[in-house]
Amino acid sequence: MSNLVESLGKELEQLDREYASDFAGHSRLTRDLSQMDRMIKRAAAVVERADAIPSAAQGPELTRLREAAVQSLELYKNERMAIARAQEVGPVFEQFSTEATNANFVFSRYMRHFAGKDRSTRDVALLGELVEELRQIEKRMTQLLDERGSAEFDRDRQVVRENLKQYQEEIELIEKAQATGTPEEQASILATLANSQFTVYQTHFAGEPRISRRPALLMRVVATLKRIRERMKALDAAGLKAEFNGRNIAIVEDRLGVYENELAEVRKIRQATPMTEIMAELGGAANKLFDEYRTNFADKSRSQADAARLGNICDKLSEIRRQMTEMSWAEDSEMNTRNLEIVTEQLAMFEGEYEQVLRAQATATR
Repeated sequence: MSNLVESLGKELEQLDREYASDFAGHSRLTRDLSQMDRMIKRAAAVVERADAIPSAAQGPELTRLREAAVQSLELYKNERMAIARAQEVGPVFEQFSTEATNANFVFSRYMRHFAGKDRSTRDVALLGELVEELRQIEKRMTQLLDERGSAEFDRDRQVVRENLKQYQEEIELIEKAQATGTPEEQASILATLANSQFTVYQTHFAGEPRISRRPALLMRVVATLKRIRERMKALDAAGLKAEFNGRNIAIVEDRLGVYENELAEVRKIRQATPMTEIMAELGGAANKLFDEYRTNFADKSRSQADAARLGNICDKLSEIRRQMTEMSWAEDSEMNTRNLEIVTEQLAMFEGEYEQVLRAQATATR
């Protein structure tokens, strides 16, 4: 039995290396379908040979190997379908697939930060940013559809349009929720909203290299805190007698001074640094997040995982991916293109793992 397990394990390793070398990260337009057919046949043979052993005699090692073979077989079959579809449609397929991936990442951030949450505590500026991302994605999808119509692509665009409409309506509902209640209740809401901006700063800027930070994100935090400060002051001017509101105004003003100085420093170093160096720094920042994931989540129990920390990893990697994408529009760079592919693959995996963690923890509490 041990010889069989070793033999099948080596076959799977060879297949994994072949897939990583000849398919992962390559344009589907140029891939060889006959090679993938051979890989599918070999993976299926591994499953068949494992199934030929009676269940009572299989043992844990063979069971794990069979599960891995089944997963590989499913991956190869899905990849074959994607390659065939890409080659049928042409270059538009990959461009549209990129936009569909962009949209899925926006949907994931919405689910993490807004779905099922108390509207009075939500970050309207973040949702506004997601709305603008979806608006641009829908625009690019429409341009691609004008080049090459497809019912499948049109369905994807319709999903984007439906979510865009929902998010725009959600902004109005959040703003309404944040403007209701007594003056004391509104002051308490404003304190919560200010704390959420402090958290954004701590997550994305505190202790991080300035060169890899996105200035527009810190601008968003500063603009949001200014609006919160003005609303706090308006409550005071309207007669609110609450010491905590006055203290909160002072805290917000102090943080604004720090954040505006930091924004100036981030802009200064970014403007003085060649784009290729910024690209390299973004790659390094992504690697730090990959290490953090491996240390805290790889091979760990999902029911015991720190979902908030994993969500932060997804948010921070999303920020890096956004910058890499924007830079790819401004300058061709083989390094940045490859890093963007890796970051996209890892972010998709992390987002999927985040959903699995939430599902596992919801099941454990029933």
